[in-house]
Amino acid sequence: RDMTKAKITLADFAKSTELQEHARKSRAVARALDEKADVLPYAKTFTSYEFEDFLSQLTPKRFELLRLASKGRRSIADLATAAHRDQSAVSRDVAKLSQLGLVKVEVVTNEGHGRKKIVMPVATTISINALIAAA
Repeated sequence: RDMTKAKITLADFAKSTELQEHARKSRAVARALDEKADVLPYAKTFTSYEFEDFLSQLTPKRFELLRLASKGRRSIADLATAAHRDQSAVSRDVAKLSQLGLVKVEVVTNEGHGRKKIVMPVATTISINALIAAA
């Protein structure tokens, strides 16, 4: 058995529009970091009111779903099972996470069973920097 690791090249990214988009965004963020930009591309900035609203909507149960979704593409049914919750409640919470911009939901064909919704996190990290009072 060949134990060498396959090398990922730029040609691999050319095969997938999703990977191309990810690479484009990654390069933009890297450039901004190199230039020590004040704001990174694709970062979301909240006013204090929006931040308070965001935190109030990111309940512990929704955060748990976000954590579970970050482990790979999972259906709403899979998330409900993993979280030991009712599927309809998970579906509502996933809809709210999607509204908050934390996940995206893709509807795919489920062989012989109609369609299912796959939940994917939009980001792997949420960083919070808060300035409480100006100096």
